[in-house]
Amino acid sequence: MTMTKAVQAWRRVSPDKHVHVTGAQIERRGFPQAKPGWYLVPADPTQPAQRFAPTPEGCDEAFIAFTGQSAALDALTRLLTRD
Repeated sequence: MTMTKAVQAWRRVSPDKHVHVTGAQIERRGFPQAKPGWYLVPADPTQPAQRFAPTPEGCDEAFIAFTGQSAALDALTRLLTRD
């Protein structure tokens, strides 16, 4: 996936929330609902969210973490679906 396609897969819905075409989200949360930070929320509601620092760098780290998880899932899918 090219960088342009990776960026286009995300939509900023507010200053505190980005939504991926898969349904995954990166959102900023704070008290009282959660420890302040950026949260990478998987599209699968049974999977836990990952917390990152409540800084611009933390937001970047959440995007990087998603990209790494997505690449790993793509690679596993290709391996497991080979004939």
